[in-house]
Amino acid sequence: MCAEELDVALIVPNIDAYSGAVERTVKVVEHSRTVGLNYTAFLPAGGAPNAELARDLERLEREGRLVRRTLRPEDAADGKPSFDAVAIPTEYWWGAWKRAKAAGIRGPYCVDFHLLPYVGTLDLLKSAGVDNPRLPDLTRLPFLLRRTYMEGLVASTYQTVACVASVRSLARVRGGRVLAISRSVERNLRSLAYGEAVYVPGRPNGIEPGAVREALKTTEPIRYDGIYVARFHPQKGLYDLPLLVANLRRRLGREVTVAVCGGTADEAHWARVREVAASLGVERNLKLLGRVPKTHLYRAMRQSKALLYPSYVDGFPITVLESLCLGVPVVGYDTDALAMTWGQERAVFRAPVGDPEALARLYAELEGDAGLEAARAEAESRSPRLLETYTWEHVVQDQRAFFEGTVGEA
Repeated sequence: MCAEELDVALIVPNIDAYSGAVERTVKVVEHSRTVGLNYTAFLPAGGAPNAELARDLERLEREGRLVRRTLRPEDAADGKPSFDAVAIPTEYWWGAWKRAKAAGIRGPYCVDFHLLPYVGTLDLLKSAGVDNPRLPDLTRLPFLLRRTYMEGLVASTYQTVACVASVRSLARVRGGRVLAISRSVERNLRSLAYGEAVYVPGRPNGIEPGAVREALKTTEPIRYDGIYVARFHPQKGLYDLPLLVANLRRRLGREVTVAVCGGTADEAHWARVREVAASLGVERNLKLLGRVPKTHLYRAMRQSKALLYPSYVDGFPITVLESLCLGVPVVGYDTDALAMTWGQERAVFRAPVGDPEALARLYAELEGDAGLEAARAEAESRSPRLLETYTWEHVVQDQRAFFEGTVGEA
């Protein structure tokens, strides 16, 4: 039986991207006191790895939700070497684990896997006809990474090998616990022959209901045939977007408008999209909105016939949850995450992974028989139930269960 309150050491990863995993960690800390979690955040010697996270941690400390410390070996955790849990909130666990061990921080090490390290997921193998991958199938992965993401073969091979090595090494960490953010991530871990216990939360992510309910009040007309919402990276199907739009225009026999929301620190990704779009004659069909505040994003999603989701990599598709809560149907690639998390939703439609033409054909068929309108009504009717289920209060309850060691009891 665990104590009423748990002391948790949060080892802040030295990763500069403010990812969905980082955002989730911040929200968990915000709501942690409701379930008796007391966080001490240990930062790298150079401080928070990006400005946005630094602001969040400063705010959380002002609000009394955590204590910030710098993780230095010479401090030996300042006389507080033992915690009920040592949280490493990323699949890139190795560096954070080494720093924590060097600083003398003791406690069960609890690692969150939002994806597989380095490669994201194994869904790319579906485009080569491999639906149930095992270790030998990973020999194909570097070639698929090169073809789909335009990465070098040497880099792709390194990423594949590093992924396997990282996952297999974790099994040798004494007293380590693993949380997979979804059943699809657990499935990927098993494909890499990870045989240890894995905890999968029932409610892995939350959504703020107020902004959704405000957006649902809008009665503005549809402005976009579809909306793409993601970070600008080929893992999220960015390079497939111009091909998808070109096929949509051909299938529908008219001009289409697709809103594009997101951004990237690497402008080369978007430059390539513009180049391909121009070559296909669809540059004007892409309406770039970029990074927008949540209220503006939800408004744009409500003004769209469907969320276009050609993503290759997902752990828990939070954007799909947002879309369904907003009453907007989803048309995307048939990844494990989409199938296993949202496959039961009648407003979610799936096409073969890596086939933008099939995705466009599916959309056209749905539009032709009023399927999108019916799916919109279905999604709107399901929205209240989803908002009740995916709350941050539920998320932190599951997170506490993980820290307590109730592995396998999701």
